[in-house]
Amino acid sequence: MESVERRSFVFSLGFHEDFVIRRLSRLAARGGEDIVLFTGSPVVAGTRRAHASLIEYCTRVGLNTPRLVELPLSDSSLAVSRARSVINGLYEPIIADLGGGMRAVIVAVLIALFTSGKVFELYVSSESGEAEELHIPSGIARAFSSLSKEKRDILEFIAKNEYSNADTIAYRLGKSSKTVRNHLADLKKMGLVVSHGRKGGLKLTSWGKAILGLNE
Repeated sequence: MESVERRSFVFSLGFHEDFVIRRLSRLAARGGEDIVLFTGSPVVAGTRRAHASLIEYCTRVGLNTPRLVELPLSDSSLAVSRARSVINGLYEPIIADLGGGMRAVIVAVLIALFTSGKVFELYVSSESGEAEELHIPSGIARAFSSLSKEKRDILEFIAKNEYSNADTIAYRLGKSSKTVRNHLADLKKMGLVVSHGRKGGLKLTSWGKAILGLNE
């Protein structure tokens, strides 16, 4: 029997819980998966009401009770450290939707995610659900936080020499073909590079160009 991947869900919570319910529903959250809600300290009445509503919803549909974590926004470094400590204890991959709550909470949690080393994908949706949402896939998030110099060199070479193959890149950069192929495999998993055509020439995706600032 194939094992089911256990995920964790992270949200920034303000006065409205609807966007949290939409995300859990759209991604088919399952019982046993952690749900963490970050907010500022002290917790205000509107956020407590939203949390209580989420507890009721999760109980009704068989999900874990969502945990509310207060961040001390008067001390920025402590807020980030506390958020990262919680995030480090979560199963991967982490699904984060930072569409609600105070901007200070969103920034603290975002920094904690990028510095945690965890695999995560990021959504920034509107609390109302009416506006366009931002989505950063897990591979892209990983690239932004931990792209090595060798991988960046390969991306820059492909940007200047589109449709080159692995052997050409290895020769021109003075690396072994095995090393370059391993890096390329990672870059493809991150969603930064794709093969094109029968000969497998390589080109950057729009995210690959974004990493190098070529879309600006």
